[in-house]
Amino acid sequence: MRNEAMLQEFIELVTTDAVSGQEKLVADKLTEKLKALGFTVTMDDAGPKLGGNCGNVIGIREGELDGSLLFSSHMDRMPNGFGIKPVERDGVLYSDGTTILSADDLSGVCAILEGIRQAIASGKPLPRLEVVFTVQEEPGVWGSAVLDTSVLQSKLGYVFDATGNIGRFVVKGPGRYTIDVTLTGKAAHAGADPEKGIDAAKAACKMLATLATGRLDFETVSNFPILEGITARNSVCDHAAFRGEARSRDLEKLEKYMKYFDEHCRKIAAECNVGIEIETELSYPPLNVKETDQVYLLAKAACEKLAFTFNPEPGGGGMDANNLAGKGITCMGVGCGYAKNHTTDEYLVLEEFFKAGLLCQTLIETYAGTCRSK
Repeated sequence: MRNEAMLQEFIELVTTDAVSGQEKLVADKLTEKLKALGFTVTMDDAGPKLGGNCGNVIGIREGELDGSLLFSSHMDRMPNGFGIKPVERDGVLYSDGTTILSADDLSGVCAILEGIRQAIASGKPLPRLEVVFTVQEEPGVWGSAVLDTSVLQSKLGYVFDATGNIGRFVVKGPGRYTIDVTLTGKAAHAGADPEKGIDAAKAACKMLATLATGRLDFETVSNFPILEGITARNSVCDHAAFRGEARSRDLEKLEKYMKYFDEHCRKIAAECNVGIEIETELSYPPLNVKETDQVYLLAKAACEKLAFTFNPEPGGGGMDANNLAGKGITCMGVGCGYAKNHTTDEYLVLEEFFKAGLLCQTLIETYAGTCRSK
């Protein structure tokens, strides 16, 4: 089932440099590819908003049937992704070991393009197809967070951006808050007048030492790995800060933790007589697809048609599907056949990659079977 054209398109895209915030070279190529497939293509203003050199690429192809179906992947990659040299060994694609492969997420991009090409080539009536290729997913799912959805009609879609073999679908994922805490104490000479100072670093340590962190329950975690303070050994610390995050697949649990965090830190700040500023931001909401949702049922039916094992699973990270769901488009993440992403050991199993294109085509055709002629 080797698909040489699909492989060559993947190689073309991964050898086109496009780090987060600098996706324009890849975006230009994808714009032309979508136009060749009959899509009207626009770019939103995510680039200027996020300080990048291009925005999210949005492609729309009107169909003969009612209904609308969305597909999405991201164009950016981790920083160690310039000068990629793909190497094939025994049906598996690797980099040459000096860079990532960027199968995360250009394998998803290629699967979508191939699936759409084959669906169009079949000559069968199709629904409206919407494609969103996002920017700056890797730093924090930023591109989809500011995505302009005003031109989109789809209420369901598939985000081809997950590890694992074909048939794996990410149906649950945590929402995430970023948390920044700044503490202000009072400087004093640590040798001559320590009692005249107020130690902000000690307050920060007390907060973290008594804070519930790590695995909080089966779907909720928190982590605070970034610590800051002054560098002078002979001064009582008048400035300290720590930064981290909290995640949960349950929004109510996430909000409850955030309330607890705020009360906990402010109580200790008052006890230690330090000033405190807490800044939080919801990076993306939780992803929770139900077994009764159409997007779930269509994925299951498509896998049955192809004799692929349908494997719905929860995920531990955020993805564009979270933000799209938060904007009213119920989405699932789709496994694309890659593993060890974000490392120089990243690899792509070609047989699974080729199946991803077939799965995309079958998802389109399965959805089309639920639509009516206009």
